[in-house]
Amino acid sequence: MPQAAYAHFKLKLDPFTTLSLRPQNLEHFIGRELLIDRVSSALFSLSNVGLAGEPGVGKSSLMRMIQSQVPSQFYWAAIGVPRDDAAYFLSELLREMLVIIPKVKGLDLKAIGRRLEKEGLSKNEVFSLIRSIVRKLDKPLLVFVDDLEKIKDDRIRHLSRSERTLQVLEEIKTLFELPNISFAISLQEEFYGKVQSVVQENGDPTVLGLFRHIVLVEKFSMAELKGLLQRRLQKAGYTGTADQFFEPEALILGLALCNGNPRRFLYLLSEGMFRGYRRKAARVEFQDVFEALNEHLKLDNVCRKLLYFLAKSGRAVASNSDLQAYMGLDMISIARRFDVLAKNRLAEMVEVVNGSKVYALPGSKTPEENKAPLSVVKVTRNLAGEKVFNLFEPEDN
Repeated sequence: MPQAAYAHFKLKLDPFTTLSLRPQNLEHFIGRELLIDRVSSALFSLSNVGLAGEPGVGKSSLMRMIQSQVPSQFYWAAIGVPRDDAAYFLSELLREMLVIIPKVKGLDLKAIGRRLEKEGLSKNEVFSLIRSIVRKLDKPLLVFVDDLEKIKDDRIRHLSRSERTLQVLEEIKTLFELPNISFAISLQEEFYGKVQSVVQENGDPTVLGLFRHIVLVEKFSMAELKGLLQRRLQKAGYTGTADQFFEPEALILGLALCNGNPRRFLYLLSEGMFRGYRRKAARVEFQDVFEALNEHLKLDNVCRKLLYFLAKSGRAVASNSDLQAYMGLDMISIARRFDVLAKNRLAEMVEVVNGSKVYALPGSKTPEENKAPLSVVKVTRNLAGEKVFNLFEPEDN
């Protein structure tokens, strides 16, 4: 079905993939140029770098981009360590080093590999082997450690995820102090402030003092996400614009609900595309993205209609008579639906006007950021004299 869906929308390949491990996807990665330069500069000067940010914000993709630019005067290794086990961390690193390093004077790397696989080496023995190799390397080694921020918390000992991560880092602290090697490690977002304060105070007895550089991989703005989407559609062979591929309200909903997270954004749009394909629609519409979102929430059609209104108008209040006419509900019923949307983080109260709460999709914090009028329903009559309620664009008002 995926290939049929791509063909239906005139695509040659999947524009929504988030698999940063695939080299061909690196050309989709845009908007991080300054961050790439900053991390690369620190890492190539053999400083340890922490990449902090929430899952899905692009830390893995950032690492892949930097890996593609590592000069030939460095060795580099990449490992994924989602386990809270220092011995596992060291073993994974040694295995990768034995793959990417051709030879080391005075050491039999094949024999070391056999020992690692057959003898069940202790953590200290593995570290000793890593240290021996690093000390004799003919050029520096850069190590990219992904997924460390995915370490789970310890409910038995009541340790948070960041505390468990810090425990692992403390156990391998001496590894970060070795000469001729530097690390780029993905960390939980809360480490950004912690490491910054340690560095400003000129060090600390903990491992955090070894991260001389910590960068926050921030969320994308809506404009950046739209640019990312347009780039991906073009690379996938689509000749139109993002606003032609998606109903504008569908795109607005996806942008609002992803909260600047590119992985979440691409997931919603991908799921919406397959639902549009099953309907044999000419484009991905609001209901397709809503259904992808609503798969587990199980909201009713009234909530869907209210969300569409917010995507179309920007802001709304339950007391608005045009909104009540459009929804076919009274003020109390609409207010209850707004509460449901707010509890599910699908809408937020952005201001109070004349004692009435004004709601918008997530991301519209102030009225200055969204100038759309509160009344965006045009009431007309058809040939039979019946009232017809239509949404219209703000500029039509």
